[in-house]
Amino acid sequence: MRIDLLFPVLPPALDGIGDHTAHLAAALAAEGGAVRVLTAQARWTAIPGVEVVQAFRCPPRRGVGELVRCVAMDPPDWFIVQFNQFSYGRWGLNPFLPITLRKLRRRWPRMRLAVLFHEDFVPPTSWRNRVFRCWQIPQFRALGRLADVVAFSIQPWVAQYRSWFPQARVVHWPVGSNIPDVGCDRSKAREQLGIAPEGLVVGVFGTIGAGRLVDYIAAAIDRLWREGLSFEVLYVGPHGKQLRAHLPSEVVLRDAGVLSDVDASIHLAAMDLLLAPFVDGASTRRGSMIVGLQHGLAVLSTDGPLTDPLLRAEHGRSLWLTPVADRQAFAEAAWHLATHPALRQKLGHNARRFYGTELDWMVLAQRVRQTLVQVKSDEAVRML
Repeated sequence: MRIDLLFPVLPPALDGIGDHTAHLAAALAAEGGAVRVLTAQARWTAIPGVEVVQAFRCPPRRGVGELVRCVAMDPPDWFIVQFNQFSYGRWGLNPFLPITLRKLRRRWPRMRLAVLFHEDFVPPTSWRNRVFRCWQIPQFRALGRLADVVAFSIQPWVAQYRSWFPQARVVHWPVGSNIPDVGCDRSKAREQLGIAPEGLVVGVFGTIGAGRLVDYIAAAIDRLWREGLSFEVLYVGPHGKQLRAHLPSEVVLRDAGVLSDVDASIHLAAMDLLLAPFVDGASTRRGSMIVGLQHGLAVLSTDGPLTDPLLRAEHGRSLWLTPVADRQAFAEAAWHLATHPALRQKLGHNARRFYGTELDWMVLAQRVRQTLVQVKSDEAVRML
């Protein structure tokens, strides 16, 4: 079975879905079978066992039409579209993408199509968003109705949108961590970074904004500081100045900035507690939280409308969740975890186990391949 994956950008460009595409492609290739990635990027980081082709231009929006010529040379068995509204055009608009996919389906009816939605469409929280929804909702619906498999990165969307796409198998394909775990233990990481071996390190990872509740992070750190706890904050990401502005001036903040994968893993290994509150709750599309589970950290996040049931079931065992509308509860939970090292150790141990069984890239690749094989098998049965 030959699988093609489509996304405009790949590493080394800084894009979470581009990273996801590269990791998923590598894991699918490691399982066996041919895998190809079609991108708009001229240069990319090599992906082990995967052919990468610059197959189209984006921008302009109509550049996606060039995919037809590329696919015509060697049609795959499965064509997987990695989709985020804003990845294919300004304002989250590209009417040429569904047009191009419709052409591909008509010309190669034996080729099967899967669309993995990493987002649905913007919420109606501003006049600008309400305008964007005028085309994003029809675009979302049009893409899904072309597909044999409609996949979502979180479980709640599977239930919410299943009825929108009656022709397709609607499934949950979580995301994994885009940072490899280099296996650096806590003591070695701290020695390398010049951090006291027994001090408490509170971690923040990833961008500030875009759904991250920075006021919850600030409230948690302020609570620890007001209680007179000795600790420091370790931040990995591009927005250190923004985070600094929200914290008491007396709190020590180590701003590591944007790091290589290896260095990011070492910094994560030095943390004791990872603060990862999101406005819609912890979910299996939040890579900046998932990386904490992967590295065996005590992860404190929020339980909201988009929290996956499988994550909610792990509360108190593999991570700690507080209600998304209760900032005080988040701060109290941070204090509780900061002052109970045995609980942090238990959460971290179980978090690593949970990641390995549910969110490791090989596990995710097997889930994707099983879905594709099952759909093909069901088609064969119906033809008998």
